[in-house]
Amino acid sequence: MRYLLVVILILASFSCSNSKEEQQMINSKKLTHLIAQKDKSLIYIWTTWCSGCRETLVETLPDLQASIDTSKVQLILIAASKNRAEVDSLVASSMLTSNSYYLDFNGPDKGIFQNLGIQFLLEKTFPEEEIFTRAIPVFILVDREGKLINKKLPHSYDEAIRLLRK
Repeated sequence: MRYLLVVILILASFSCSNSKEEQQMINSKKLTHLIAQKDKSLIYIWTTWCSGCRETLVETLPDLQASIDTSKVQLILIAASKNRAEVDSLVASSMLTSNSYYLDFNGPDKGIFQNLGIQFLLEKTFPEEEIFTRAIPVFILVDREGKLINKKLPHSYDEAIRLLRK
């Protein structure tokens, strides 16, 4: 009986952690739903190996989020990486823990597979737009209907905030 209880507890702990990870996984349907929640969405798709991504994540995005009216504009972070521990550590150090998601893609954690995953997500979410040019990070601004407002936001705070206030 004791072994049965231990097995049940172990299985329950796996299912709880799996559901949390499942909640953080993003696909086109979930992204479309999130976009519809606010007037504008800043979508930031990044990888752990990109030094520019890491810099923007820690230096620019926290200041940007502090400066925007979060009742109207949201920041959505999408990590194209299978290294959940590294993603979680980088996101936690940026203090941007809400609206942080993982992009599920096939294959190893390598550029070509990440690029295909990003391309598939963006083509399915924004079928009328050509957004992804294989450049990472992807930083775009869309309205609540999913209409692209700005295809490539700058990574500096001053330039990005200037575009948001237009």
